[in-house]
Amino acid sequence: MKRFSYFVFTLALMSSALLAGTETFLNKKEKAYIDAKPILNVYVEPDVYSYSYTYDNYLNGYAIHYLRLLAKKLDVDLRFITDITREEAKKRLDSGALDVALFPTFEPLDDNAFQFSKFPIGVLQPALLMPKIYQLSPTLESIEKLRIVMLKDDAFASTIKDKNPDATIEIVNTIEEAVLRVAEQEADLAIGLHEIFTAHLESKMITSLQSIPLRNNADFPMVKIFLTTAKENIVFISILNKAMAEIDYKELVFARNRFFPSDSFRQTNIKVPLSKEEKFFLMGQHVLQFCAIPNSLPYGDIVQNRYEGIGSDVIALLEKNLDIPIQLVPTHSKEESVQKLLSKKCDFIAMASETSGTDLQMAFTSAILQVPLVVLTTDDRLYVSDFKEIADRSFAIQKEHPMIASLQAVYPSLKLTLVNTEIEGLKLVEEGIQYGFITSNFTVSHLFAYHIANNLKVSAQIPLKMPVGFALLAENQLLYSILEQSMQSVLSGEIEHLILKWVPDRSPKGFDYTVILQLVFLFMLFSVIAFILYFEVRLKKSRLEEATQSLDILNHELESRIKKEVEISREKDMVMYRQSRFASMGEMIGNIAHQWRQPLMELSAILMDLQAAIHFKKKVTEHGIIDTINASNRVIQFMSHTIDDFRNFFSPQKELSAFCINEVVAEAINIMKATLHHHRIALEVVEHLPNAMAYGLKNEYAQVIINLISNAKDILTVRAVAKGRIIIEIDQNAEYSKVSVIDNAGGIKDEDFSHIFEPFFTKEKSNGTGIGLFMSRMIIENNMKGIITVGNVDNGVAFCVTVPRPHNV
Repeated sequence: MKRFSYFVFTLALMSSALLAGTETFLNKKEKAYIDAKPILNVYVEPDVYSYSYTYDNYLNGYAIHYLRLLAKKLDVDLRFITDITREEAKKRLDSGALDVALFPTFEPLDDNAFQFSKFPIGVLQPALLMPKIYQLSPTLESIEKLRIVMLKDDAFASTIKDKNPDATIEIVNTIEEAVLRVAEQEADLAIGLHEIFTAHLESKMITSLQSIPLRNNADFPMVKIFLTTAKENIVFISILNKAMAEIDYKELVFARNRFFPSDSFRQTNIKVPLSKEEKFFLMGQHVLQFCAIPNSLPYGDIVQNRYEGIGSDVIALLEKNLDIPIQLVPTHSKEESVQKLLSKKCDFIAMASETSGTDLQMAFTSAILQVPLVVLTTDDRLYVSDFKEIADRSFAIQKEHPMIASLQAVYPSLKLTLVNTEIEGLKLVEEGIQYGFITSNFTVSHLFAYHIANNLKVSAQIPLKMPVGFALLAENQLLYSILEQSMQSVLSGEIEHLILKWVPDRSPKGFDYTVILQLVFLFMLFSVIAFILYFEVRLKKSRLEEATQSLDILNHELESRIKKEVEISREKDMVMYRQSRFASMGEMIGNIAHQWRQPLMELSAILMDLQAAIHFKKKVTEHGIIDTINASNRVIQFMSHTIDDFRNFFSPQKELSAFCINEVVAEAINIMKATLHHHRIALEVVEHLPNAMAYGLKNEYAQVIINLISNAKDILTVRAVAKGRIIIEIDQNAEYSKVSVIDNAGGIKDEDFSHIFEPFFTKEKSNGTGIGLFMSRMIIENNMKGIITVGNVDNGVAFCVTVPRPHNV
């Protein structure tokens, strides 16, 4: 009986634990709050690539998946609201009609009315949308004179206006308008969010534009997405923060690998050996922000809101190995960087050194670099091997230098004059006011490399080294451990290469007498070589005349051989050209057959009607016979015109002329349409310009287009593609016109690309000769001074024919 009672008690405990479910991390007040809200009203913005989208009437994406994980933890249901504007969502959130909303950080929210979750659930990358044929350096200065289009209420517009008041910015209401402006060349580029641009380009199958993410550029900061609630809803935001901390790490890894593209930062491919807690920390952050110390090259500097120097490469290595974007928070001084760190506006300071007056709230990692200290003097000073010999002299040093306290501790008699900049200290040395300027070895190498210290030299080394690492808040133990692990596993093996990139090898040395010995040795070696060469020249001079006569005979023989080989090569080219023409004629006959099939059936039906009337002895009138003859003549004339069209289309042409590419493509499609219809292959023409012009041989160019369409038709037929599709794009720029023929047959294998234009190369076309593409290339490159290229695209291949426009020939 006791055992039974114990069993019942245990079962009751287990049942209560199961009933408590996922809410055990909440206190009583929070649990009561969430129990009173079985359904949460959530606003999300639809069609934000990777985060929220609708497929088959089902709302999905990383943000949606994440919210469903939270709902599972809280044992509640969600009602998603997607059909209202952001402004309406703010009003409903303030009034309590909405429980939570997903808003980016640049939204102009009232801090008195709203509050954010502790961690973001994602980040959106700023990007430039522009044509693929253009390239642009993504800085504010480089887009000053361009036509820019932006979405209404986009925070980047004010940034560009502040830095470039003369910039031409057009504001539009929808993403469709922005993309249309750039596609139709009414604007040079659009600025917005990479995820939204990418989703629109993919959904509309727009291949002529590209979205370029702007990374490591403080002019365009990443946009964080937070869970947002009403300000007075303190209990609910606490519930959300606790639920976010309870989501399992494996569930986040699965969700990010599922929804985020492989080329994005997902925090799932971390190469540094971190603990599960440290990886979960990086996932919660989504992006790390760092400050830098300006004007401290070669360690680091901020130029046009971009980070440069050794530190920039260190940050790039951290991004790659921690699989997380690291964003610069620009500052103008070391003091400003420290204040932003203390106020938690940035997570750490890159390439920093600890000083005697460092705030106790800050901690410093182990040193990435240990840089020796040196003394820079005028070039008339002798090199001193022991710094103690001159330690009682007067030296200049930057007032913020981290090694001042160490120098004074080791050399109490040292006289230091504090200066604001390196240039100020060097001037004091040049004017003789100070004996020397104390700085780091790397800084001296940088000064010498840029010719700032032409009349100065390194006269002594100081047996002290300046440590350079990361500074962060002492309370941020997880980030401290992550940076330490990164330095041990990644940075320690790469730092020497970074130093060689930014610091020339100008290590200070004393006078080296081995240089004189080396010069003497080189002089003797040169003398011996010169003596040997003198006799060699005399010996070879006598042989040169004999060799010249032999070369004359050999040259004569080679000329005759070359002429013979050229004739053979021309004969082969003519044979292949004839084979190409025969193959084209065969395809032409096939196309004629497809074109004639319908009129032949119509002619047969007309004659069968007449035959039936005679057979069944119906009355055949003269008028009926004349109608039958006229109908037959109409069909026969159509068939005759078809023959004339094909004959004119394939007639040889030798005179170069300007012609309209759009018309040639239309004629080629008219030739091929019956064949494509027979094989149930859809054809779409995308004309970016209505009258794209080219200069060359019109009929031969048309033959090239037919060859490309025919090749696409053949591969779609051989591979039995269910919904075969061919897209022809026509475009041109200031110098060239381009036609692209794109299919969805699965693409070309990598090993076949180098052979695709070789004669007689064919793999999957059982009835092909393998010379169509070879001859097409000869026509475009030899006869029309153009180029034909091939490359794989999404689920297919694209052949691009580029030829000069008439005025460029």
